[in-house]
Amino acid sequence: MKKKALLGLTLIVLFSMSTYLAQAQETEIQIAFSVNLLSPNTSAARNQWSLLMEQQLPQIGIGINFHESTGWGNIAPRTWSYPLLDFDYIPTYSEGGYDLFFVGWSWGLDWDPTGLYDTASLIPNGDNFYQYINPVYDAKLDQYLTELDDTTRTGYAHELQDILYEDLPAICLVYPRSLFGFKEGLVGIDGLLIASSNHRAENWDDPVDHIIKYAVPADLKEPNIYVAESFYDMQWMQTVYGSLYKRAQVTAEYTEEIALNSTISDVLYDPIDDIDKINMTVFLDPDAKFSNGDPVLPSDVKYSYELHMTPGVGSSSYGYLTKWFETNNSISIVGPDVAGGELRFELTAVFNFAKALLTFGIIEKTVVAQAIVDHGYDIFNEVPLTGDVGADLVTSCGPFKLFAYDSVNSVIHMKPNDHYVGTAPLLTDWYLTFVAGKDSAVAELIAGTVDIMDAQYFPVLADFVGVTGVEGVLVKDPSHQEMAVNLKHPIMGTGELTPVGTVAAAKGIRKAISHAVPRDTIVNEILEGLGAPGVIPCPDSVVGFNKDLEPYAYDLDMAIDYIEAAGYVVEVEIPPAAGIAGLVFLSFLGLAAVVGFRKYKK
Repeated sequence: MKKKALLGLTLIVLFSMSTYLAQAQETEIQIAFSVNLLSPNTSAARNQWSLLMEQQLPQIGIGINFHESTGWGNIAPRTWSYPLLDFDYIPTYSEGGYDLFFVGWSWGLDWDPTGLYDTASLIPNGDNFYQYINPVYDAKLDQYLTELDDTTRTGYAHELQDILYEDLPAICLVYPRSLFGFKEGLVGIDGLLIASSNHRAENWDDPVDHIIKYAVPADLKEPNIYVAESFYDMQWMQTVYGSLYKRAQVTAEYTEEIALNSTISDVLYDPIDDIDKINMTVFLDPDAKFSNGDPVLPSDVKYSYELHMTPGVGSSSYGYLTKWFETNNSISIVGPDVAGGELRFELTAVFNFAKALLTFGIIEKTVVAQAIVDHGYDIFNEVPLTGDVGADLVTSCGPFKLFAYDSVNSVIHMKPNDHYVGTAPLLTDWYLTFVAGKDSAVAELIAGTVDIMDAQYFPVLADFVGVTGVEGVLVKDPSHQEMAVNLKHPIMGTGELTPVGTVAAAKGIRKAISHAVPRDTIVNEILEGLGAPGVIPCPDSVVGFNKDLEPYAYDLDMAIDYIEAAGYVVEVEIPPAAGIAGLVFLSFLGLAAVVGFRKYKK
């Protein structure tokens, strides 16, 4: 009797299972439309995530006709250098332009998107190859670029980023991270400022011996700020050359160093040039001194800038400064040339980050001017502390002074400037030294020969795992990686060829693509942890980044909903086989595996 009951129960369960399976629906994804991908072949990591997206997009109904991975010489004519011959805009890939383009951008710490997304910068006038046109964005950008109040400007930055987050002219994939190797126990180091050559070494310390040795992977051979272009040489110059303003730790905002304070004028209309301008008034700290004990005077500041704007010097900052200062007379001394004196900086236009112009290093006029008279501009190419130039071009008003410069072995030794006006350095000695190759740098860090290993050695987290006494430190990188969208594409851009035929449908498709990006996979597997999920085409390291925005979630169902809202049928149910003929005896686990199963139809 019990056996019959068990058999009956089994038949009931199996019959119920067959009935359920007869009603269950498999789902296949059919292609709504197809696109072409364009990517540079210059980055191994980007090659991987572009191939990943080649696999992801068909899962939401976007097919891939062709993926061209190529060099920049083939990319430029399809994007920012499109010749505007056959079309007066950048067309689709099949017509000579592009559809989706994988690209990365590097930025400074001050966010200036001018030239990328504003209507005035449509090619050939700028780099707006996205062909993004939004009058609301343009108006807000004008406000941002002319706003001199820090708090108000940050608000405008957030509004601009909100617009880009919603409109998606570019789909941000990832924010790269730099990885430094540090001796454990170092304090006071702001990694972001190191990565941007804006560090404040006066705050650094090794409590064990108050000495830090910093390894870099390139020769140190640029002798002063007037010929400096290398990130590595700027690491020692940042601490020797004091400036009116420098970046603050943590916030990266501008803060006084040699300046006591400053003011920025209201916007001034110049009827001759028919342009708005501003000027800045700067008061020097009366206690600011050079390392030889001489006071820093307004004439030292004026002369320091004049040298940059003198063609014979060959300064790498010549073009930048002459853009903002029309002549040497644009920087003038107000009142007596004394300690604590006053200067006026007259700009050629309104600059929302005007204090960036006050961050150039200051030299002592009396010694440098005489050296030029005696020896000419050749002194700018001489090794510091040697020959005719001696210490003239490295007389410090920063927190450290140059103690020794070994140009043969690329080792630079610095000691505290006892006359520094700011916070006294905690270190007794700090060294910048060349070490060849990642393996050697890791070995020297582990051995204690160096205390900091620069990120440009490109270590990986595994280099520091399980190693006593050292640690890998991730630092935000002022860059982002994206998929640029051709907003003249008739489906993803204008939406005219979507079934519903609207711009809103095109925006929905761009959102679908963003929801199809497995950002965590890119970060954790492709970048091996050296990154963070991208949010907007603006690095999360810049001043004014909107921290309230979250990455588009990886959600293929949501992505398909957006594609279908544009009028496409993407998710198609497959009718099951009818009746008992379709019955398959499965375990309960097998049944569970069937529920929700999807197919992808190529």
